[in-house]
Amino acid sequence: MAAILSPSMLAYEDDFLLIIDKPAGMLVHPTVSERGTTLYDYVKAYYEATGINAVIHPVSRLDRNTSGLVIFAKEPIVQHWLSQQQVEKEYLALACGRFETSEGIIEAPIARKEGSIIERCVDYTRGKYAKTAYEVLASYSNHTLLKVRLFTGRTHQIRVHLASIGHPLVNDNLYGTPGPQARHALHAYRLAFKHPVSDVFLEITRSLPNDLLKLLY
Repeated sequence: MAAILSPSMLAYEDDFLLIIDKPAGMLVHPTVSERGTTLYDYVKAYYEATGINAVIHPVSRLDRNTSGLVIFAKEPIVQHWLSQQQVEKEYLALACGRFETSEGIIEAPIARKEGSIIERCVDYTRGKYAKTAYEVLASYSNHTLLKVRLFTGRTHQIRVHLASIGHPLVNDNLYGTPGPQARHALHAYRLAFKHPVSDVFLEITRSLPNDLLKLLY
């Protein structure tokens, strides 16, 4: 099947940047072990179809089963400039259980779990500093909708941090309890940053996709 970038996936574009709303179940780029169709392929096909002469430079990444906003730079210098500033990254997360407080900050170092090439864990000896803030948006009988902001970018950071306080993501088959849905309930819904060329402050948002909306009720 051809990798065709649908209009609904295109969140923002100018001469320097492309921001895509990635669906769950798709890798951002190929890995050594997995070579299927990735978001990289969609962007490559889009560039070719629209006559954009640019190398693909991903600025941000998401796990395969996390949906939401991903930034691509059209020039290496733009990628470098963006990497030098703090991009505000916020997520919508559906976590198991109900929270006793309306907001909180989790500061706990994260390391690769011994014996695993995929799984991470909180480890105060080997871990790297990680900071996550959360705010309760809505509470339901068995789960809670959160707005989550990352201050660092460790692998699986939100998933590990929420699991460490007893509230893993709904349907998280690695850090919680697998559910009927094939992906965990996490969506990268907001990016905010100063445009590296125009200096204009950009704020891009995308609402929860339908598969996660169905889990709310």
